[in-house]
Amino acid sequence: MRVLAFTIDLDRDCNTAVRGETAAASRSCGVTTSPCHDASSQGMEAIADMLRSMAFPATIFAEGDSLRKLCDPSVLRGLEVACHGMEHEDLTGESTGLLLGDDQLEDIISRSWGTVLSVTGEVPRGFRAPYLNIDPRVLALVKGRGFTYDSSMTEKVLDGVLKPRLLPMGMWEFPLARDTDAEGKVIDSYLWAMHEGRRPESDYMRMIDRFQEGVLVMATHSWHVLEGVQAGPKSSGQTAGELDSIARILGHAEDSGFEMLSLSAAEDLLNEGR
Repeated sequence: MRVLAFTIDLDRDCNTAVRGETAAASRSCGVTTSPCHDASSQGMEAIADMLRSMAFPATIFAEGDSLRKLCDPSVLRGLEVACHGMEHEDLTGESTGLLLGDDQLEDIISRSWGTVLSVTGEVPRGFRAPYLNIDPRVLALVKGRGFTYDSSMTEKVLDGVLKPRLLPMGMWEFPLARDTDAEGKVIDSYLWAMHEGRRPESDYMRMIDRFQEGVLVMATHSWHVLEGVQAGPKSSGQTAGELDSIARILGHAEDSGFEMLSLSAAEDLLNEGR
């Protein structure tokens, strides 16, 4: 199996944790504001159009609040929609310092599941924790809600190999990838650094070239093609450039012989024993 699964987190613009608060705020140019969703919604429409034009699958990890505010949910047609909390809550308390009880966690996870079902008409199979903050307690509650896979962890690629693994509670884990670049520095398969102008797209193409077996999960935020955390809103030309970079990275993977799949399709292959 040599699969690339492209994933998009649909959540509030430039999301940031607030100490002592459950819900996330938005942040741009270092200023924390009340939640905004415009860049996220518009970016999702642009990325979805790009994916359809290239006939590429993807998995959308949708925050319930952002999914409800999406201008036109039909833009997600043909894409897998999975769960990403309701208000980008820190489920472990690592970023907010706020430890949630089991009842609170169950409520967030259940409402997230129900929102995806009501908006898309499809039962969500996958979960990604906001901020990628996950622990065994949260995983057990996610499994209890009926999810069959998680994609919240980040793990090292060893000798070109990173395979999904079956967690003790019976869910598949599809981790994001961590590798080293040409200078020996750590690079993750989240495209954050590229969208913030800290890495060229070629670094991610090199990661693709080095990957030999398993499922390479790549990720971005829908808002990141329209807005940066440090620089703020991007021009139309900059947005077009961000979309072109994503398209070239995905095209490079396909040209390199990767099978392009959603995470649910990759899970189906694992369950079939492939």
